Amino acid sequence: MEPLPLSFAVLLNYLYQVVQQIDDPRQASNATRYKLSDVIVGAFSVFFMQCESFLEHQRQMRSRRGKDNAQSLFGVEDIPSSPQIRNLLDGVEAVRLFDVFFQVYAA
Repeated sequence: MEPLPLSFAVLLNYLYQVVQQIDDPRQASNATRYKLSDVIVGAFSVFFMQCESFLEHQRQMRSRRGKDNAQSLFGVEDIPSSPQIRNLLDGVEAVRLFDVFFQVYAA
C-alpha cells in the first residue's frame, strides 16, 4: 500500500473536514463572537507552533501590520483569547476530533 501524502495543507484539510461536522454546543445568540471552527483551529495552532503566547502575538501582529500568521497559515478569522478557547472547547467532546488523528496516522 502506497503511503498517503502528508503535508501541512493536508493536515489542515483533515482538521477542517472534521471541524465542519461538529455542531456548536452554544445556543444561537447575537453575543456569539467567535466561530467554533476558529476556536478549534486556534487551539490547534498553539500546539502546532508550540508557543503558548502564539495567539496573543498574532493579535498584536494584526494590530500593527493588519495581517497575521493565524489568518494566513491557519485561516483563523477572529482570534479568541486562551480563556475563551478553553470555555468553548469544554462543550466539545474530544472524541469528535479523533478522526483527525486517525487520518494523519493512516497517512
